[in-house]
Amino acid sequence: MIPSPLLKQERLAKIVLICMAVYTLLAMHLYLPHLFGIGLQLPFNVMGWFFIGLITLLGLYHCHERRLLTSRFWLGTVLASILLWIPFLYPNNSVAEQALPRMLGLVAGLLFYLALQQCRFNARGRRYLLYCLLAAVSVEILLGMIQFFILEPGNWFGYNTKVRSPYGIFQHRNVMASFVATGMVLAIYLWLHEAKTPKHRFLLKSLWFSSVLGAGAILVVLLQSRAGQLGLLLGLALLQPLLWQTLLKNRSKRLLASLLLIPLGIVVGVFGLDAFDMSKRSLSIYTDADGRFDIYAHALRMWLDKPWLGFGYGSFESAFYQTYATWRELTPGAKPLFTEMGHPHNEFLLWAIEGGAVPLLGLLIMSVLVLRLLCRLPIAQGMAWIGVLSPIFIHSQTEFPFYHSLPHWLMVLVLVYVMDAQYGQRRLLSPPGAWMRWPIRAWGVGVMLFMASGLYAGQQLTQYARNEQHSQAQLSAVINPWVWYNRVEFYRHHWQLIHALLTQDRAQLLAYADWAQRFVRHTPRAGVYYNAYLALGYAGNEDQAQQLLAQARRLYPNVQLLNRASIQRGRNNLGAITAHLSASELNNAIPLYDNLRPAIGGAY
Repeated sequence: MIPSPLLKQERLAKIVLICMAVYTLLAMHLYLPHLFGIGLQLPFNVMGWFFIGLITLLGLYHCHERRLLTSRFWLGTVLASILLWIPFLYPNNSVAEQALPRMLGLVAGLLFYLALQQCRFNARGRRYLLYCLLAAVSVEILLGMIQFFILEPGNWFGYNTKVRSPYGIFQHRNVMASFVATGMVLAIYLWLHEAKTPKHRFLLKSLWFSSVLGAGAILVVLLQSRAGQLGLLLGLALLQPLLWQTLLKNRSKRLLASLLLIPLGIVVGVFGLDAFDMSKRSLSIYTDADGRFDIYAHALRMWLDKPWLGFGYGSFESAFYQTYATWRELTPGAKPLFTEMGHPHNEFLLWAIEGGAVPLLGLLIMSVLVLRLLCRLPIAQGMAWIGVLSPIFIHSQTEFPFYHSLPHWLMVLVLVYVMDAQYGQRRLLSPPGAWMRWPIRAWGVGVMLFMASGLYAGQQLTQYARNEQHSQAQLSAVINPWVWYNRVEFYRHHWQLIHALLTQDRAQLLAYADWAQRFVRHTPRAGVYYNAYLALGYAGNEDQAQQLLAQARRLYPNVQLLNRASIQRGRNNLGAITAHLSASELNNAIPLYDNLRPAIGGAY
């Protein structure tokens, strides 16, 4: 018997919920050794994209057989996202390929959203999606508590017990803090809408929500994250109207008692800071601007300098240091900033600086679409939903959580989908042609294969980088070099430099210097400048070497690798090179810059 369309829909919804549960309870918290960083350099993000590919494949597998269910919000977001692609047509897009990963992440998010819509979840199914998100937060809270209070030096997780920042799987305290804060606000929202029957189930859920509030409050204090704390305070404040409406109506003593766990958790967290001698940091974070004022001030100058077309996609890091060096030379007393910063710590500023007015308009339209969706709700409900989204939104304006953590991106997509499904205006589109089923299926399968191979490739590269006796053959054996393309490219050309130094191959030395000068156009690292300078000097191009060194010192006047003593030591050691040296011995003898660090804000 052929199953009816309704049975197919119910089966699809159940399978997708199972996939979400497996991801949020298990796969999201996968820990594997890695080299730190952001995006696909972190194994848990690779695993997350695998599940997004799987859910997209499941949700859109039979999309050609029936009309597509979508919404005005999704259609408006698709149109707004087109604006974000327009800067690829600008004349200043020489390194625009560096922006492709985030653009593909946007497209993948929209398709994932569309796949959720095809599941046609009822109210119960949508609530289970929110439970999955809260389950993910709960596991991270448990992991954070274990890290701070239980793990000892030399633990399997690689957790630094001296720093004691309980970052969960995220490897970064601010990312962990905004995730936990979102979960706390979501827990209160779910409680306010929880059915009171059957009683034993409601009691168990109440205990679950209470645990998230109490333990989450402890962690938010222990993490000492200003972004997380501000996001939590704003979220709780926006939840107040709905909270008081519910309390006046139901007079729930259990809810009131659970809300008291938040200040109690804060007190426990403060005692935890004192117990582990971390109270000094807890006071300094509120007075130390951490360089962000200088970053924002110069980022605004950059935007105002080129407000229409921007500096070009993928060029933020290079353009930032070039323009800051020029401004510093014209401004007496201006201090150099820290190095290796690939993001202005504000999402709107990034798109405005790189792409100008058009992508900024696209982001603003997306924000307005979310607010317009919430305007359809009673004001207390609308404010509550804004409160749930607030911790991640605040974090996106002070750092870059969406590049560091896929769970943050997925959480926003699911939260907005639930709002849209409950309160949005639905639209039915004609089913795509039968031929469309193959590109759609290829997309889902392709994402899964890319991420599965990328997970293994990440382990290959980690083993390569951590083994001092690594070989060029190990690097060539990496099955998916595209997952860490810039780092693989750096390693490959590093081998070119080593071989050229050992064989005194002038042509290869010049070829390395040419590559390095192209590389620093999008990823300006002081170490790459340093290596290129040595290569040019060893090749006999002294004038070009000095010009490159002057350029590097202009950008990074405070980097020790470029000071006179380091440069002189490197040049002196070049004269001691002999052909019998191994690659690791050559690295140590000069020494060369041999490990491409991630942009600042990453995990290290």
